[in-house]
Amino acid sequence: MLRIEMLPAEHGDCLWIEYGNKNKPYRILIDGGTELTYASLSDKIRSLDENDRKFELLIITHIDADHIAGVLKLIESSSLLRITFSDVWFNGYRHLPGTELEEFGPVQGEKLSTMLVGKQLPWNKAFAKKAVTNLMPSVTLPGGMKLTLISPAVNELEKLKPVWVKACREADIDPTHLKQATPIVPPGLEGMGPINVDTLAATPFISDDSESNGSSIAILAEYDGCAALLAGDAHPSGLLKGIESVCNARQVSKLKLDAFKLPHHGSKKNNNRELIEKVECKRYLFSTNGAKHRHPDREAVARVIKYGGRAPELIFNYRTEFNEVWRDANLMGQYHYIVSYPNFSGSKNSSGTNIGLS
Repeated sequence: MLRIEMLPAEHGDCLWIEYGNKNKPYRILIDGGTELTYASLSDKIRSLDENDRKFELLIITHIDADHIAGVLKLIESSSLLRITFSDVWFNGYRHLPGTELEEFGPVQGEKLSTMLVGKQLPWNKAFAKKAVTNLMPSVTLPGGMKLTLISPAVNELEKLKPVWVKACREADIDPTHLKQATPIVPPGLEGMGPINVDTLAATPFISDDSESNGSSIAILAEYDGCAALLAGDAHPSGLLKGIESVCNARQVSKLKLDAFKLPHHGSKKNNNRELIEKVECKRYLFSTNGAKHRHPDREAVARVIKYGGRAPELIFNYRTEFNEVWRDANLMGQYHYIVSYPNFSGSKNSSGTNIGLS
């Protein structure tokens, strides 16, 4: 059994993965969404028996608030919730190239690093406490889950170092001033015009240049003959290099997947034709409520529809005005794709989207 659940993480990511025996599964948690995500995440943890609140791995893909803020609250409450982690993967300031190990970071007492040390949690144990990068290709967890590191490469961490202070402050992880980032309330969709998939897919691509996004930990998770690519907010160039490395090692032209959690919530700057065409996949996962930046971008969705293989399934963890436009019978009939939303009762929100892969 391999199951991925996209928890309702606002405009961020929070992935709950279970594998193995469905009655007593192993668990992995990737990111914790925004500060508000903690309520849903903690409720799900409390639904487990107190003797069954162990995670084989917690991955914090990068330092942006929509991925890390919920984790800060989770670790702060770890004793109360009675949860344990066999390992935590997170690249802190001490892991950036050329940084001395004993340094916590440019923001004194940087909160997550301090928590990991203070609570004596295992930190990058699989990497001998060094940086999590694709220099170490794969790790096998208890129960047989194989994780292959697609990104980041060392050069992506090098790019992050000069802007670490700025990135930390933007992510609101200064321990003296922790708060939820002010959401950007997007305007309505008036004036965006009708959807033309071909035109949108052919829109010239301009890549994301955020150093923090480029440092994202992206993994290929493989278990029981199934594979999922979970891409954080990684840049497509970095993902392509990592995918090509795997393909070359396996002597295949495309990476075969059962699910692809698209990078950066379906941003048009992180999902291009080359990336989509480098994988063979049926299910494309979008984690966002669109409250910031109106993700997923129409250009990115159109690229998946156009270049994502025969009858791709678009799976959203919210039903919003930004993704509801794709549930159009004419478009689905013309381009042969499927749309899936979470179960909901009258309101456009989510209690999580569960994807069973085996």
